[in-house]
Amino acid sequence: MPMPKAVKQYFAQLDGAMKPVALALSEAIYRQGPSLKATLAWGSPCWSGHQRVLSVIAHRHHCNLQLWSGVQLAPHYLGRIEGTGKMHRHVKVRQVSDIDDELIDIIDRAILMDQEAFL
Repeated sequence: MPMPKAVKQYFAQLDGAMKPVALALSEAIYRQGPSLKATLAWGSPCWSGHQRVLSVIAHRHHCNLQLWSGVQLAPHYLGRIEGTGKMHRHVKVRQVSDIDDELIDIIDRAILMDQEAFL
């Protein structure tokens, strides 16, 4: 599925050290969830299946991989998934090499949770 224009613009306007990290995160999401739809939500790229699943938010020194149902995943990835609140959690990604097998597993499980919620 091609990246929508608004999502492309988000990544195009990034500069600095986090641009390659944000792009690598988006590529990993597209690779793991090719059927997810990318849109811009609250100013950041967001990928949805039945509901919102993942977002990428670039900050100055890291990118957040936002997990919309992260509260359910956090106990399985102690120390990796951070945050508080009712539903959302995030993983701080500081460099492309942080996109490792465990992070791919987190992405896969978030996508699977979205799919299973509507079976």
